[in-house]
Amino acid sequence: MTATVPLVRGDEARLRIAEAPAAQAPSDRAVPWAVGTLMATTPATAREAERILSAAAAGAGLPVTVLAAVVLDASRGTPVPARAERALRQAVRTARTPDPQASPAPGPYLLPLPEDAEKALGRFFETRLRLTAAPADPETCRAFEDSLFTLCVLMGRPCAADAVHEAVQYTAG
Repeated sequence: MTATVPLVRGDEARLRIAEAPAAQAPSDRAVPWAVGTLMATTPATAREAERILSAAAAGAGLPVTVLAAVVLDASRGTPVPARAERALRQAVRTARTPDPQASPAPGPYLLPLPEDAEKALGRFFETRLRLTAAPADPETCRAFEDSLFTLCVLMGRPCAADAVHEAVQYTAG
């Protein structure tokens, strides 16, 4: 049994979608399946994949459940209508394009007290000297990693080298 959904106004073009048995409506499984497929192929988080699916449905002029059913059918080998495919491609392209208006500030948003940064930097240099003297000592390795982690958190940097550089710059001036 199939249902037809108009892709354009009027009866010029119609999309045929296979309906699931009456026990399972296609929207029950299709939307999570489509979100999961978009997460795997885009790659995107679940929230981003839901936004992509919603934007694509709006762009194609279809309900989200219908577009999700199209994505589900496409995974089973059924060709995707051109309009739905164009809308999906455009939604993915838009999601991947960074917004020039939303540029993050180039530094940590909240800086530590200079005394705390100096103390953490001093601990880092001390543990680095201890590690140079005894590289096989597990306690010294752990202390060195802890000092690096502390600098990363204090300076708001994910990279240890950037955190050390930022801390040196911050404490110097």
